[in-house]
Amino acid sequence: RSSDLQGVKDALQQRMVQQESSILQLKQELLRMSMAKDELFSQNLDLQRKIEERSRLLGEFKRELGQKDRMLQQHQAKLEEAVRKLAEASHIKVLACSCRPAQDNGVSTTAAKPTPQVYRGTDDLQIVRDSLRSLRNNFSNHDPQHHTIDTLEQGIASLLERMHIAEIQGRGASKPPVKPSMNRGFSTERESWSPNTKAHRSHTSPGSSSTAYTKVVYFTDRSLVPFMVNIPKRLGEVALKDFKEAIDREGNYRYHFKALDPEFGTVKEELFHDHDIVPGWEGKIVGWVEEDPGDGR
Repeated sequence: RSSDLQGVKDALQQRMVQQESSILQLKQELLRMSMAKDELFSQNLDLQRKIEERSRLLGEFKRELGQKDRMLQQHQAKLEEAVRKLAEASHIKVLACSCRPAQDNGVSTTAAKPTPQVYRGTDDLQIVRDSLRSLRNNFSNHDPQHHTIDTLEQGIASLLERMHIAEIQGRGASKPPVKPSMNRGFSTERESWSPNTKAHRSHTSPGSSSTAYTKVVYFTDRSLVPFMVNIPKRLGEVALKDFKEAIDREGNYRYHFKALDPEFGTVKEELFHDHDIVPGWEGKIVGWVEEDPGDGR
């Protein structure tokens, strides 16, 4: 009988050991769960902090975007006002040029000296370019709106040039007609010009035999469509400085021009100094203006 009791006692002790082992395992699992809970709570706090930081940055970006939108609207309003003034000035100049011959044909006994007129298209174009430059600074370097701004700038420059040519033509039309004998002499003299002289005079601007214009076509990185300007100098007299002033672009750029090399044929010649003469190609200048990411030259 004592042996039976000993067997029961051993069985109970073995079961107690098993239960203590199970309890120990449960405690360890509970400890791991508690540690995982603390880690998840820390991650949750970190995520909430990041969300708050992103929300703050988003609010700042929205404020900056609103400010840039307001600045863009202001610059657009200024640009529209400048274009409207240019259109009005063009209309007034055209009317003045058309009315000047009628005034010269009126009855007048005293010949007044012609009043020198200063062409103010350069100042107007500079004002427009300043406005466009401020507008361009609101966009990134590769924004497609740069092409629209460049096209608008070229259109305004072309409009001012046409105004200037119309004014010159108006001055030429307002001159009193010459006598028939002088006209015949002028025709005889014109017929005696050499072909080179005729070609040279045909390159000058209308209404002016002393001012020559050189057509310049250039490409940029931001547009596939070339731009065109006219420089009031003869081909062969245009320097790199004149080209820079004509296109009027801020920043560091590299300038290449189409040229003919005796050894390699057609090449892109790069110019560095302002006094370098720009090479011509078939009576005009063809160039490429590329942004220089370096410190400039």
